[in-house]
Amino acid sequence: MGSITRRRLGALGAGFGLATAGPAAAQAWPSRAVALVVPFVPGGSADVIGRPLAQHLSTTFGQSFVVDNRGGANGNVGTHAVTRAEPDGQVLLVTTNGPISTNTLLFRRMPYNPLTNLTPIALLSDLPVILVARRDAPYASLRDMLAYAKANPGKINCGVPATGALGHLAAELLRRRAGIDLTIVPFRGGATAATGLLSGTVEMAIDLVPAYQTHIQAGTVRALGVAATEPLAALPGAEPIASQGLPGFEAIGWTAILGPPGLPAGIVQKVNEAANRFLQKPETRTMLDAVGSRLLGGTPEALARRMQAEVAIWRPVIADARITLE
Repeated sequence: MGSITRRRLGALGAGFGLATAGPAAAQAWPSRAVALVVPFVPGGSADVIGRPLAQHLSTTFGQSFVVDNRGGANGNVGTHAVTRAEPDGQVLLVTTNGPISTNTLLFRRMPYNPLTNLTPIALLSDLPVILVARRDAPYASLRDMLAYAKANPGKINCGVPATGALGHLAAELLRRRAGIDLTIVPFRGGATAATGLLSGTVEMAIDLVPAYQTHIQAGTVRALGVAATEPLAALPGAEPIASQGLPGFEAIGWTAILGPPGLPAGIVQKVNEAANRFLQKPETRTMLDAVGSRLLGGTPEALARRMQAEVAIWRPVIADARITLE
């Protein structure tokens, strides 16, 4: 993967001032428009929370905060851009956990180290994956599926949104924890995986809750279990996998806001406090509750710990499954 130069970062524009501001600008922050880089195409969970957060930050600080979607390499392209930005607070990152944790385990070569090349600011939200099956599958519960899988090794085709996506890791974790043999089928995105399930290409699928929420509510697919330790208010009929014979089973996606390395403590504190206030707004809670997300918030130190813990959780799963990305 080629390096991303400061010249190429200039696509954010002089208005975002990637390489022009010094310590004085940091003291006066924000003195002009701020870029919130989301390292994925529009529509994902980071984008969903990033846009209302940008509006809240714009109102709070009296300057425009503009979402800049920079997809590529499972989030590495946009994240790498932020690691090379000036530490003046004019470029920040709103991302899911992949580019700042599990990508270090998946990619043969990483252009940055998320634990040293980024400044944690705040956790935002988290969201579990859900295991679903077609209505005509020969099992109606997780326990039935596990019994069927053990009696029919490799017969269940399980769709996941992409190689290395959280749904893929959750499927590998399920295979490992339950001692079953699944045929895991990666698709090119959550929408195509859902189409594959509905059309019969696969009979089971695992992805973040919003990918199948409407299908579950419409009765076109059946929820076998949610990979959280507690039920979700958004899907009251979906039992936790942890309560169905696999105690402690979790596969949680989460979002966070970070900055480039060396971001001044004063800016970190300002953004952290504003992000926590955003999460306390009733409309934010309503938005996240509707898709099964939980509000998080907290300190930069809590985010740093979460990043490190995520690596420890998935390291043995990824190593055992031998998942690698280029």
